[in-house]
Amino acid sequence: MKLSRRFFIGGAVSFGAFAGNRFVKAAPGTFLGKKPNLTFGVVSDIHITKVGADEKMASWGNNLTFRHTLEWFRDQGVDAVMVVGDMVDTGMVEELQAVAQAWYAVFPDDKAPDGRTVEKLFVNGNHDYHGYLYGDHAAKAYPDEAERRRHVLRNDLGGWWKKIFNEDYSRLYRKTIKGYTFLGQHWDDGTGMETKYGSCPFGVELATFLDANGKTLDPSLPFFYFQHPHPKDTCYGPWAWGHDSGLVTKTLSAYANAVAFSGHSHYTLTDDRSLWQGAFTSVGTSSLRYTGMPYNARHPAGYENTTTEAKERDTLDAQKVMGKYNGGDCRQGMLWNIYDDRIVVQRREFLSNLFVGPDWVMPLGAAEPKPFAFAQRAKKTTAPEFPADAKIVLKKIKAKTRKTPSGDAAEKIAYELTFPAALGAAGSRPHEYEITAEGAEGKTAIFHVIAEGFNHALEHPRAKADSSFCVAADRLPAGLKRFSVRPLDCWWKKGAPLSVDV
Repeated sequence: MKLSRRFFIGGAVSFGAFAGNRFVKAAPGTFLGKKPNLTFGVVSDIHITKVGADEKMASWGNNLTFRHTLEWFRDQGVDAVMVVGDMVDTGMVEELQAVAQAWYAVFPDDKAPDGRTVEKLFVNGNHDYHGYLYGDHAAKAYPDEAERRRHVLRNDLGGWWKKIFNEDYSRLYRKTIKGYTFLGQHWDDGTGMETKYGSCPFGVELATFLDANGKTLDPSLPFFYFQHPHPKDTCYGPWAWGHDSGLVTKTLSAYANAVAFSGHSHYTLTDDRSLWQGAFTSVGTSSLRYTGMPYNARHPAGYENTTTEAKERDTLDAQKVMGKYNGGDCRQGMLWNIYDDRIVVQRREFLSNLFVGPDWVMPLGAAEPKPFAFAQRAKKTTAPEFPADAKIVLKKIKAKTRKTPSGDAAEKIAYELTFPAALGAAGSRPHEYEITAEGAEGKTAIFHVIAEGFNHALEHPRAKADSSFCVAADRLPAGLKRFSVRPLDCWWKKGAPLSVDV
């Protein structure tokens, strides 16, 4: 059943404050009403390995951040919580039991404190399904094959799902919550997305389901689909790491009221490319464990403070003298409130307990076509700018290149630039910086670095801190004369440069 866009976004707009726009960013809480039709939390890539004990919540692998997040969701009165894959890290039974331990500590018997049922909207990701193969984890932990089989989730997905979560397991399942439809797709064997570990049916079963049941979906209401990898060519764009083969995008394009959720990449919710709309809506769900770096956006070398997926990765990384950006202190999730006339999305970081940006407010019933098309939104943004008194501090230092399989670290003469955060323009923030080194005869070399605190709330200390850039002198043009630094937002809109002579 192909739904005309008029079914979902045509007609008069009752929510007059939007003045015909389908996308509004507002201070957290501005458009929250007293009685949403539906409220649900969304997290992804929680990568749990154990039940937390005496260690800090920020420690790797424990379930304490997940539990803390669930407690906040509980206090917001959620009707459901969505976990968009990679619930565990290495595909082991004990890890999924730790997920359940946190859940039932907050929602015993799947109940909120007032007795309401809170639905689990959980799906497997690649780590849940074949994480036991990564680094031969299961074989090292349990050398005896018989013993190993008792600890690997994949050996009895359905059985362990039933035992741990008290629900039947199905690769694609449907739940209806307060009249709204949710479709969850597990990472599981099938066809549709090839990987070196097998294949997964992203889009195959969905297309079959919608062919048979599409007419039962109320076209006046959004419905929600969630899977671990990004639907191809939607959120973040075609460069995004971790997208599927494209069948989901093709299938959901017939449903203007579809909202798809996906994780896998761990990309930050401070990046407005997390939210896309073309024929349907697609949302990247970040990670409740650590921030992933958008290295494929700057192919092939990536950023100077990240790595790359290029075939020449080791060779390229061996030239860099900057360390990799630390995204481990940022754990993000969302709260979705659904009303008759709007959807309000709050983006939150759960170690600092700060909202990482304005609420996304999506009116339902507005008439602007394809309002989330990246090019259109990019035109409306303000480029980040340095403060009026900003200066670059330049030093010539000795630095070591990264140690890679291609070679050991080597000491180099390098140039280090330090500059303040480009927070001089209201309503904008830096995602990255472009550094141009100018040499004799007009020759230049261009580099990019991820901005310090790019994944945090603007009031977080890291977002207000200086950023830096360091490069080995042998990568610079001869007759070096000047460095220039320009701030870029997530749409790559450039602010005015700062410069310093060498």
